[in-house]
Amino acid sequence: MTEEKCFCGKEAHQRCSGCQAVFYCSRDHQKSDWKKHRSHCKAYRIEQTLTVGRHLIACRDLKAGDVILQEKPIVMGPKHTAGQICLGCYSGVDGRTRCSQCGWPMCGRDDCHAHESDHAAECGVMASGGRPIVGSLPVQAYQSVMVLRCLALRDQNPERWEELMQLEAHVQERRQKGMEDVDQATAVRFIRETLGLQIPEELILQLCGIVMVNSFEQPPMKGNSQHGLVAVYSTASLLEHDCVANAIKTFTNKGDIVIRAAVGIPKGEKIALCYTEPLWGTMNRQRHLSQTKFFQCVCERCKDPTELDTFTSGFYCQKCPQQSAGILLTENPLDDASDWICRQCGARQPANYAAEIIESVGKEIVALKKGSVKDCEGFLRKFSKVLHPNHFYLTDVKMALCQMYGHLEGQSLIEMNDDTLNAKEALALELLKVADAVSPGMTRLRAILLYELQAVLSVRCRKLCLTQSISKEELQANVKVVRKMLQESSTIFSWEPEETDEGRLAIISSKELKDVELFLKTLD
Repeated sequence: MTEEKCFCGKEAHQRCSGCQAVFYCSRDHQKSDWKKHRSHCKAYRIEQTLTVGRHLIACRDLKAGDVILQEKPIVMGPKHTAGQICLGCYSGVDGRTRCSQCGWPMCGRDDCHAHESDHAAECGVMASGGRPIVGSLPVQAYQSVMVLRCLALRDQNPERWEELMQLEAHVQERRQKGMEDVDQATAVRFIRETLGLQIPEELILQLCGIVMVNSFEQPPMKGNSQHGLVAVYSTASLLEHDCVANAIKTFTNKGDIVIRAAVGIPKGEKIALCYTEPLWGTMNRQRHLSQTKFFQCVCERCKDPTELDTFTSGFYCQKCPQQSAGILLTENPLDDASDWICRQCGARQPANYAAEIIESVGKEIVALKKGSVKDCEGFLRKFSKVLHPNHFYLTDVKMALCQMYGHLEGQSLIEMNDDTLNAKEALALELLKVADAVSPGMTRLRAILLYELQAVLSVRCRKLCLTQSISKEELQANVKVVRKMLQESSTIFSWEPEETDEGRLAIISSKELKDVELFLKTLD
C-alpha cells in the first residue's frame, strides 16, 4: 500500500474532503495549502472500468444546483448542417466577401479576420500547406470545419491536441455502419483534394469520429449563429450516460460548458448526463444512443418495461374491454424484436405491431400545424384512445399545448377563460409528474413547467381578487405558492445565457418574482 505524503514530506492521514485527491499531515497544513490547492480542488475524480471506460465520480456530497465542472472547449465550430456562415462570428453571409488568405466566405468585419478570431484556426491550417478556396463553396465544406480546427491544435496547442486524441472515436463501429463512407465523400475529399492538404486519411476519419461521438450541441444564441454550434470538451466528454440523469448541462455565451447537480449526489456516486431526450420512450432512446454514441443503455429505466411506472411507451390493448384499459408493454425493452404483452388480459402482439403504431402516429405528429392549438387538441382527442396518457407522443403535444395556452399572438393569460386555465393547469401537473420520474431535480423541463403552472395560479388569484371571491389568508397562501415556483424556475433559468429563450425567461421571471414579493408585503 502506498504511503501518502503531505506537501511537507511527512506521513499524511488527512485527505482533502473536496477532491479526495490530496493528503495532509495536519489541519494547519491543509489550511495553509488552500490558496494554492483551491484552483485544483474538484468535486469529482476520474475513474476507469472495463465496462464504462473513463467516467466521473463525486468526491463529496453534492447538493442540487452545485456546480461540478465548468470547462472551456477544446474545439468549437459550426454544425455540419450549417448554411453559408461567417466562420468568425457565425452570422449568415451571401458569399460575396471572402477571406483574403483562405477564401472562406466571411462577413467583412475586421475582427472576424483577426488572428484571435475562431476562423484563424482553419485559415492557419490552410496557409501551412493547402490552397485557398476558389469559386463556389463545395457542399461538404462546413462538414470539415471542425476537423480543420482539430488539426490546428496539433501545432498550436500540443497539450490540447493530446487531450483531444484521448477521446473515443468508435472507428470500427462507425465503419460498420457506413459512416466512414460519408466522411470519405465529404471531409476527406474536401481536405485532401479541394484544399490540397496532405493529411493522412486515417487521421481525418478518426477526427470525424471524435467530433461526432463527443460533441455537445450549444443552443442558438446571439453571436453563435441561428443554428447553434457544437463543441468538444476534455472532461465533460467523459460523463457517463443515464436515462434518468443526476446532472445537467448548460453553456455560457463564450462556449464554456457548465455541469451542475440536478439532484443531490452522494459522495462516491457516478455523475451522469442524459445524452438523449428523457421524454422519449425506450425504443427511441435506445435507437438514438446506438446511432450517435454506439452503445446500448442498460440503466434501470431502460430495463423496466413500465419505465419507472410512467408507461411512456405504453399502448392501450385493443382486445381488452374499453373499461378495463389494459396496457400493452414490451416484454423485453432491450430487445427490439420482443413481443408486447397486455398487463390486463395477457394478449400478445409482435414487435412490428408496436412499430407500425409508432410510425403511423409519428407521421401525424409531424404533419401537425405549428402553433395550432386546435390541431394539438384534436391530436390528443384522437390518440388518447390508442396511447397511454404518458406516451411520449402525447407528452410531446401536451408540452407544446401547455406552453401555447395564453402565449400565442393575440392572446394573454389574463383573458383566458376558466376552462382553458384549468386545461393548462392539468397539463402542467400531469407533465410535472412524468418529469419528476424521468428528468428529476433542477432541470430545464421542470423550470418550464413550474413557470407555466405559476402563471395559471397567478391569473386565477388576480381574477378572484377582482371579484372579491377570496379571503386575504387564502390569497396570501396561494401567492406564496406562486413565489416558491418562481424562485425555483427563475434560478434554473438564470443558468442559461441571456440570449437563449430560457435566458430571456430568467429576466422575465426574476422581475415577476420581485413583483410577487412586493405584493406579499402589501398583504402583510
